[in-house]
Amino acid sequence: MVPYLDSLKRVSVRIGGIVDLSTVDWPSRVCSVVFFSGCNFRCPFCQNGKLVDPNYGKSLEVEEVVKLIMRSKPLIEGVVITGGECTLQPEGLVCLCQRLKEIGLIVGVDTNGSMPHVLNRLLQEKLVDRVAIDVKAPLEPKIYEGVAGLPGRGEDVVKSIDRSLNLLLESGIEVEARFLVVPSMTSDANYVREVAEKVRRATRFVIQQFRPEADLLDSSLKRLKAPTRQELLALARIALELGLSNVYIRTREHGLEKVKEG
Repeated sequence: MVPYLDSLKRVSVRIGGIVDLSTVDWPSRVCSVVFFSGCNFRCPFCQNGKLVDPNYGKSLEVEEVVKLIMRSKPLIEGVVITGGECTLQPEGLVCLCQRLKEIGLIVGVDTNGSMPHVLNRLLQEKLVDRVAIDVKAPLEPKIYEGVAGLPGRGEDVVKSIDRSLNLLLESGIEVEARFLVVPSMTSDANYVREVAEKVRRATRFVIQQFRPEADLLDSSLKRLKAPTRQELLALARIALELGLSNVYIRTREHGLEKVKEG
């Protein structure tokens, strides 16, 4: 056991920060949130622009991160690991998940779905209880490379996300599929329709509100207005009409709301 613990202590992760207590990052759970630095996407509407930089924040050994989380352990049920894109630091991510499981916490991961082999390892080793995956647009190469800010790489990106979705939806764990509504970029009703069809087996399909006041990667998008609650509800009803039952919207004003038919 000692060599194993020693090896964990030698693994470091680059993080942009930790939120000790959150009631919004994992529905119906109180958790801590760890933000990994670095992302392989360049979505202009990214709501955590600073975390795109892999050098942002500081490098900590996994055991140091665990000690910081332990401060909140009496009050939390689990930990959400997000970013940036946490799967870009696979060894650190796996080691952190292992340690969190060892101390009795449930583990959630947020991802853009671009690293299916990392997600597969987490699933195979039973290191994750819930995954939230951002599906930013229909899985069509030209569309996706535009919204992800990756010109010429759409085909590879779409293949990776498709594989990640299949792995997650077959896994039996809690899966939250998220779609961010950005005016004039991803607000097309057909986008919602295609994404909803793709993620219909997810535990939860969440249509999210773009927030122009956030730390955007492209600051020129701050001129856009946030979509209204009514606009999100109208898009959510498209998913309901397709037969999805667990459809939600998430807004700054009202948080997470389940959308009912009628």
